Amino acid sequence: MAAISGASKSPQVHVIPLTPQEQQIKQVLLDLVTKEDEAVVTGNKEVLQSVFPAHASAFQHALQREKYLKAWITARGLQITGVTVGLRTPAIRFITPHRVQIFGVVSEAYSLRLPGSKDSHRSLYDQFGLGIRHDYELVKDHGHWLIANDIFTDPLNQDSRLSHHAVPASGRIQRLAPPPASPEAAKTITYANTYCGAAPGCGNDRRYNPHYVSYNGEGGDCTNFVSQALKAAGFRMTPWWEYSVRRQEGSPAWVNAQRLKDFLDASGRATLYASGSYAQLTKPTPQYPHGAIDAIRPGDLISYIERGRAVHSALVVGYDHFGYPVVDSHTADRFQVPWDLGWDRHTIYNLWHVHYPPAPHAPSQRP
Repeated sequence: MAAISGASKSPQVHVIPLTPQEQQIKQVLLDLVTKEDEAVVTGNKEVLQSVFPAHASAFQHALQREKYLKAWITARGLQITGVTVGLRTPAIRFITPHRVQIFGVVSEAYSLRLPGSKDSHRSLYDQFGLGIRHDYELVKDHGHWLIANDIFTDPLNQDSRLSHHAVPASGRIQRLAPPPASPEAAKTITYANTYCGAAPGCGNDRRYNPHYVSYNGEGGDCTNFVSQALKAAGFRMTPWWEYSVRRQEGSPAWVNAQRLKDFLDASGRATLYASGSYAQLTKPTPQYPHGAIDAIRPGDLISYIERGRAVHSALVVGYDHFGYPVVDSHTADRFQVPWDLGWDRHTIYNLWHVHYPPAPHAPSQRP
């Protein structure tokens, strides 16, 4: 089996069949993770505690996830009606008969509902997907396997400054008619939905594009993914923004959120049309009567700012059935996730209109 690690610079995925012992422990982990996620959604702290040993830090982290998710859906006026969990286990290591280390890729599909209406139109329901890479440690305690340790990038708690006190901004969702994607932006959106990774809904068997290296575990793969999608839409590489197949690496502007932000601004390939907190971007202004976020279009970008620097990049791939902008991204992987989920009231968002290159003219049909 591969080494226990959440990062790999290999562009290929080699699947080795699990042994019966590995298959058994995989099922144990899937049962535990499903139990944990369902308890997070329902707020059942007693069930949540039963997944972990006493005083485990992983339990405290799970409590934070439960608290944040409850606060976010309350602020947005939504309900989560369920979660479906899938699991891949690229690496399993048996340390002792009572201790196992597992690198697991968890896929979570969340179902949302807008309560308070008797109408049954589909606009009252929606789904989004998360894909998360975990380094687990399981221990057997009194005959039962428990999650003793869990290291991962948490998509429900992205703001590193306030990791123990993250509170989502207040305010309901936008419910205006979403704009259509331009033909040029559609190429970016198709690429993003195909290669967004382990989240339910992503294509390519929920795997990254194998022709690019992954930077998971080396600062994150979010901007590498955004750059790939922009290139797929026809943007030409430059000496500052490029990916070298020979070296299997991207330039700083290709892989770093702040450097990409600087490159987009300097090159004119995108325009920063608004910047601010959730409250500021959803507040009506003379220029944006329904808030600046309502002006974002499918194919545009969002930069997420901490301490004055961009730390994350995401692609706007459309609007959900509530009329809420949704994004795809890597690290953790997201498929059509509400644009602010996982961030808090202190997060600053940069909203970018991307200026896509025109599609080449069709070749002449004359002989």
